Amino acid sequence: MSSPLRPMRNPAQFNVMFWLPPGGTDNGVWATFWAELADLDEDDIDPVLRLLADADVGGYVATPGGRAHRQRQPVVHRLWVDSLRYHRAEDVLMAYLHGRGRRDDHPG
Repeated sequence: MSSPLRPMRNPAQFNVMFWLPPGGTDNGVWATFWAELADLDEDDIDPVLRLLADADVGGYVATPGGRAHRQRQPVVHRLWVDSLRYHRAEDVLMAYLHGRGRRDDHPG
């Protein structure tokens, strides 16, 4: 994951959609600045966004380039989080993935 270098005098002048691709889903928690955190499986989108909201961390999931762009490739569900709460978002995501791994190991 990389981001282009764009010199900006005042990044706050840009609205939220400057930072995020269109057509995504958010968790309703406001953030001024966003950073990519991870690519999620489709089944993980809703639970992760809900957990981030519970932790008061803004979360947004979208498909960069759109779904049509990736017809022959797997669809990417990229998670962006509030950059000022990035480490908290990492903790929430890692706890979720750790718990999901335990459930996957012991079905039923």
